[in-house]
Amino acid sequence: MQHQNSIDEVLCINKKADLIENEVTFHWWPNEDTSLHSHEYFEFFIVTGSTALHELNFEKQELGCGTLRMVKPKDCHRFIKSDGFSCVHMNFCVTGERLEKICSALKVSLSLLENIDEPQIKLSSEELALFLEKARALSLMLASNQNYADVLICELVSHAVSLILNKKFFAQFNYPGWFAELIEKIHSAENIDVSVPEVYEMGGFSPPVMIKYFKKYTGKTVKAYLRDMKCERACILLGTTRLSTLEISTALGYDSLSHFNRIFKEYTGVSPGAYRNSFLK
Repeated sequence: MQHQNSIDEVLCINKKADLIENEVTFHWWPNEDTSLHSHEYFEFFIVTGSTALHELNFEKQELGCGTLRMVKPKDCHRFIKSDGFSCVHMNFCVTGERLEKICSALKVSLSLLENIDEPQIKLSSEELALFLEKARALSLMLASNQNYADVLICELVSHAVSLILNKKFFAQFNYPGWFAELIEKIHSAENIDVSVPEVYEMGGFSPPVMIKYFKKYTGKTVKAYLRDMKCERACILLGTTRLSTLEISTALGYDSLSHFNRIFKEYTGVSPGAYRNSFLK
């Protein structure tokens, strides 16, 4: 137990120092118990080992590999190591101030996120693979390039927030199952540059029928829905990364930077450069 307390103590000291200086921190927890604790910041963890036994506010729950969970300030929690359970997980911590900025970039309020009763989802294999790939790169750069590491942590936190909000709120909508799956696929990281014809193909219906369903369930055409979704993603990338406007527009599937600038300004009222400058103030 003395060994475990030393791990907790060292990581707690490092985490607190990182949060004071950078407002975000990341670590990959080994297969060790964690002590029962609460904190003033937000914590996002992803189970990356086998099934984990997690206690939250004195209730125990078995969490499978790929479970993403947000722990709110004042929540009391721990991982318990016992036969058949692993404690291995990746962990992102972020102050309320920084998370509020990330939520602002997502065009949602922090209170909306805080008011989710059960902020826990199961990642798809593709979503988990993305986090694993980014986390491995992050682990390597923490010792050599702290500034870029902080940017990547913010990017992963924003992606976690987006997934939690999308999956939780899609479940509340009166969508048929196939449409909810289509919307979730459109919002996945691998489809960041999805086009209108590709959405028609994913849905399996003709363009007029797909337009009819999108108007019925979202109030928008497919083109308008993708435009708004991509502008929201651009806001996240402009606010949490150092990617250039050209790099962002290309990643989102725009062939013309001037076209992207025009679309973004129509959506937000300001140019991408002005948005980034105001966000960073």
